[in-house]
Amino acid sequence: MITWSDIITFRMKRQFLSSFVDRDHYDDLFLNMSPVPTTYWCEPGNPPSLPLHVDFDDYDYNSIRRSRRDILKGRYGGGSIAYVTREDLELFGCLYKKELTEISSIQTELLELLSEEGPMNIGLMKELTGLFVKDITPALHKLQEAFLVYEDQLDNEGDRGWYLFESEFPEIDLKRYNKTEALKLAIPRFAKLIIFFDDTMLKSYYKLPIKLIKEAISELLTENVLKVIILEGKRGYLLQDEEQLLQDEIQLLQDEEQSLQDEEQLQQSNYKSLVDKDIKTTIPPVLLLQRNDFLVRAYADELKSAYHSEWDALYYLLIDGEFHGVVVGRFKFGPHVIEDIILDLAEEEKENRREEIQQAVYCVFDRTDSPIKNYNGQKNN
Repeated sequence: MITWSDIITFRMKRQFLSSFVDRDHYDDLFLNMSPVPTTYWCEPGNPPSLPLHVDFDDYDYNSIRRSRRDILKGRYGGGSIAYVTREDLELFGCLYKKELTEISSIQTELLELLSEEGPMNIGLMKELTGLFVKDITPALHKLQEAFLVYEDQLDNEGDRGWYLFESEFPEIDLKRYNKTEALKLAIPRFAKLIIFFDDTMLKSYYKLPIKLIKEAISELLTENVLKVIILEGKRGYLLQDEEQLLQDEIQLLQDEEQSLQDEEQLQQSNYKSLVDKDIKTTIPPVLLLQRNDFLVRAYADELKSAYHSEWDALYYLLIDGEFHGVVVGRFKFGPHVIEDIILDLAEEEKENRREEIQQAVYCVFDRTDSPIKNYNGQKNN
């Protein structure tokens, strides 16, 4: 029988939050987390990145992939900017394509312009049409959500070209899957990383209607891709073979631990070190996860409901593998302002772990430039 503690342990392991992903496995992680947005607080034009999951510079790595069009920019789920691999463009295009019920005169003019004149930036569109940028930009964004145009993003520059999607990607068939079929292909990837989940988490992550999610889940259950389990009173889903795989891995770890215990020549201190390092996946006690992190996106609706503040949520606090707080303040291109750390721990634990939590915050923010003003509503000394 697997436990909630097991779920947390293996979540952290598979998402590479308890150890860093290496270059050989990075592309697989990116694929399973797709569509991958940029970090929440970043400059416009930045490539996607997975901080805390990697110990190499994936910013530069993804800049190169983007420049080669190995990863492509698009609008997925409520118009949010994110990236997918070229191989995944068809899948997520089918899933997120937002059909236009009617095309405005501005959108028609822009489509005709790109068809007749070829790719161009917004500045040239303005010059050739006489339209204002404030009218051109939202019209392009709607066309982008409909996968009628493609916004090129080869670097961090703001002067980006716009193309007709069909002429740029003639091999892509946006009718290959209906939305339910596309979602059924995406969910097992999510499930592999999150392990145990429910409908609400899928809605938060994919930003899709709950009706569509329930339809896809129902079919995946019928097809024996997923199974329902009750875990500590909560109903959710696992991949069909997941429970046995986790139990086998847990048993393997226990057997290896017992084997070490039987080796009398190991000193107790060395044994503990070996167990901590090589056998058990060590869960970092406190992590700050940015708002576009995979795990935050899966719990986005719940987190928004749980933590209320007049300030912006800067980072969410993952404590012992579960969300228990948020760092709030103001993001600035300069020293950020940390107004408060809001926690839902027991009062005694809040105080006992104050130093540990604040130290984790100062691993992300500069202690001198961005001091913590308050700790759980009280002035921080």
